[in-house]
Amino acid sequence: MKQIYSLTSIPSDTNFIAGIDVIGNIKKLFAIPAQIPGCLFLLCIRGQCDITIHINKYKLKKNSIAIVYPDQFVQIAENTPDCRFAFVGFSSTLIQHPFLFSNTIQYAPSILEEPVIELEPETAEVFRDYFKMLIKAKHQNNTLVREEQLPLILTGLIIELGNINKQEPVKKEGQQPYTRSQEIVKELIRIVVENYKTERNISFYADKMHLSPQHLSTTVKKTTGRTLTDIISAFVIKDAQAKLKSTELTIQEIAYSLNFADISFFGKYFKRYTGMSPKQYRNLE
Repeated sequence: MKQIYSLTSIPSDTNFIAGIDVIGNIKKLFAIPAQIPGCLFLLCIRGQCDITIHINKYKLKKNSIAIVYPDQFVQIAENTPDCRFAFVGFSSTLIQHPFLFSNTIQYAPSILEEPVIELEPETAEVFRDYFKMLIKAKHQNNTLVREEQLPLILTGLIIELGNINKQEPVKKEGQQPYTRSQEIVKELIRIVVENYKTERNISFYADKMHLSPQHLSTTVKKTTGRTLTDIISAFVIKDAQAKLKSTELTIQEIAYSLNFADISFFGKYFKRYTGMSPKQYRNLE
């Protein structure tokens, strides 16, 4: 594909990019911390480098793949001259697609915790060939990779890599030890994924983690830049959006499935975070 000189040079309506980093442009692109506007899969096909994702440093070498979620900061440093990548990227709009959320939510904690996966050579070759296929398909005037297929492609990548991650945890070589604050956030995300459908009270999560609500809230805010309420509500809203778009459940049934006392309270909660009612969102084309 055409060389990318900066993330801001990518057109805002671009939902999918793919390419082989032939001249080493990727490591220049991330020489200083840059925030990812979408979801990026970065497969190292030669050499090695140190990559910082959000606040943690990892060793990315041949046959390793990094998965970067939207709004995370990335920096590549200490790279060998021959370090090269194959990559595919998807827009933030696609990562928020209801189908994707409902099918990949179980993999979010492990990928956020361990975003770099060391693949077996044979597995890495499969992913490299798949990336090449996507690159070639994209060049066919979008006739082989259509917009409606992109959520399916992205979902498949996350599921496959999520399953590999569960089976073969990434080696810790070159990874900096987690701070206590980072450990707290990691554990919180795991607990939120397990309980967000029934629990939205900060005190519940603080009790689960044997911390005071104030200490937990302050730690989460300093470490992630987001409030604990924001994190919980993000899971609740994405789940609601997935059910509104992908199921025949009534709005009342969806409200009850997420432990809202009644449809009115659910509607107010949903509108607070999305700017529209559940019915308006369901009817949105």
